[in-house]
Amino acid sequence: MDAIKLNEEFGDLFAYNLSVNFQNKVTEIYYGEYITENAPPIKKMIFENVVWQEFSEFDFVNIFNVIEIENSFEEFFNSHLCYFNRMKNYIAEDKMNAMKMPNLFYYTFRQTSGFTCFIITKTALRIEFL
Repeated sequence: MDAIKLNEEFGDLFAYNLSVNFQNKVTEIYYGEYITENAPPIKKMIFENVVWQEFSEFDFVNIFNVIEIENSFEEFFNSHLCYFNRMKNYIAEDKMNAMKMPNLFYYTFRQTSGFTCFIITKTALRIEFL
């Protein structure tokens, strides 16, 4: 699914939950229309075969705005230059090389409010309607 369709499908929804399974290298983000006790999530993004991910700036209200999808490590690296400069002493060489492998998917989330993140995967993300 391309970024335009993802943005149409998830735009302005609230991120309810973030689930990370380190053993299986799967990350799931659940979304819904309202955050109340009686309003369950209605959709989720599923990222499998995760190579690298970074999450920051969590808040009580996390509203999805847009997702950007880059096709190459060079594009992705340039759009996250501050992050890579800050982390250059902490990311092992083998992990950095894994991020440069061909045919990876590079996802960057820009939120209206709340957490920001990026996820690099070996397979395209999947969407599930709950």
